[in-house]
Amino acid sequence: MTRVRTVDEVFAAIQQVKAAAPAFCTNFFPVQKKLQDWITHGELRSESRNGAAFFFREDRDLQHFYFCGGSVAALESGIGSLTALKTERVVADLVGSEAALKDLRGCLEKAGFRRYSQLQRMARAAHSSQPPVSGVDAPVVFAEASDKRAISELLESSFDHYADQLPTPYEIEAAIEAKQIFAVKCDGELAAILFFETQGFTSTVRYWVVAERFQSKRFGASLIRHYFATQSAVKRFILWVVATNENAVKKYQHYGYAADGLIDHVLANEMIQA
Repeated sequence: MTRVRTVDEVFAAIQQVKAAAPAFCTNFFPVQKKLQDWITHGELRSESRNGAAFFFREDRDLQHFYFCGGSVAALESGIGSLTALKTERVVADLVGSEAALKDLRGCLEKAGFRRYSQLQRMARAAHSSQPPVSGVDAPVVFAEASDKRAISELLESSFDHYADQLPTPYEIEAAIEAKQIFAVKCDGELAAILFFETQGFTSTVRYWVVAERFQSKRFGASLIRHYFATQSAVKRFILWVVATNENAVKKYQHYGYAADGLIDHVLANEMIQA
């Protein structure tokens, strides 16, 4: 594999596969800014073979695996010879409807991947009503640069980085600068955060978490109420949640979210143990 040095390299590799594709298939939908960040930080590698292009993004102790194939057959032909799948921890996300993902999932499972987790997308219309307020909301502020380490530690201790694609330090820093992390603090200590991303008329909750010692104080409720109130131009709110996390699903339903039918199969190779 070779280190990717420009965004153009990525789009050229994808276009080359598409040009001769009888049935193009992919799990790679790169946003240019995010792609540039990966390249700038030296995280992205690529390899092309047998009518398919493969990309690996370094993240902590794992590699995120992306692919573009001219067909499922072409993908299957090329994927079997990728050395990284046998020597490194690798995860792959397949996003779509259950029926649409069947063949791709089967292809990756033949290559040694197995089901690790499943996320479901939930959506909420902007006009959805909020539950009645119980008690007084805690003060919500924007996270500051000095909170970066505490945010990272809270996320690392609360989520599974194999399934939840936790942000890198530079992503946390960028989100703080963009004022996309709301926080509740208690005696100067970070107690809870809501990390979001608003683009146009759509806003995504990436992480909403309360530190264990501050739970049952309604800090989470304060955060999400503040979030909805401040995103006045948003028409649609979305998020991803682990499908088997019943408590989280019920919490989101309480605030007007509902499953919209899109799922994310998180697959892991044999180097990652559940």
